[in-house]
Amino acid sequence: MRRIATALLCLGVLVGCAQPGAEPSAAGSAADADWVTYQADVTAVRVSDDPRSLVLTVALLGDADGCSRDPRIEYFVEENNHIFANVVQDSRLSAVVGACPTHTPGEVRLTAPGPIDGRIVVLNQHPWKPDGDEYHPCDATFGCDPMPADHCDRAWIDVAVGGLDVSRHSVGSVEGCDGTWLVMTVPFDPVPCGAEARSGCDPSTNVRRYFLRWSDQPGWRMITSSTQAGCGSVHTVEPAFPGKLCADLPRP
Repeated sequence: MRRIATALLCLGVLVGCAQPGAEPSAAGSAADADWVTYQADVTAVRVSDDPRSLVLTVALLGDADGCSRDPRIEYFVEENNHIFANVVQDSRLSAVVGACPTHTPGEVRLTAPGPIDGRIVVLNQHPWKPDGDEYHPCDATFGCDPMPADHCDRAWIDVAVGGLDVSRHSVGSVEGCDGTWLVMTVPFDPVPCGAEARSGCDPSTNVRRYFLRWSDQPGWRMITSSTQAGCGSVHTVEPAFPGKLCADLPRP
């Protein structure tokens, strides 16, 4: 893990970062001293004809002479069946406001000692997973694991609760879910007095009922919340919410 930490420290402005085992570069000219190493953002990854290589499309600083040169892999390590690499470029104008207002696409080839064979590739700290002849960025929520196909899956419920204005310790209790509509109760804070009761703290827990609808983004989006029984509060703002999911619900 120490080598991975080294990779993370070498992101951003990457002066002096080199591949493990590389010889120190010789002192350059005064003109070369004006060039500084920066991260190059990866916008696409595709499989090449060589099973050991991937072709990376990167966003290079533009559009003046001096904005970008020498896009390359600056760091490479294989660990835990993953490939970690930093993708960089040199620029002598990046720090000049307005000098490099655009980006132009460029290509960098990432080559491993042996076949890449569908492994996860982490580029500038961002993981990419294989999908046929291309790689796609892993999801910010689920990482490189597949998104659950069932919208009522516990993982999707936990994501929905995480987006509510409640304690990070709160857990949603599902009362009804059909894949398009969801109703659940969520405590504002399940341990309002902490792990142990303390003098002067009322341990009663404030619980609300939340009504949500599935969004194509994807994920659950809140319609409204209530402390009342039944469907009245949600039907005021969303008449299409199915009554069978909430009509018989008592006060939370």
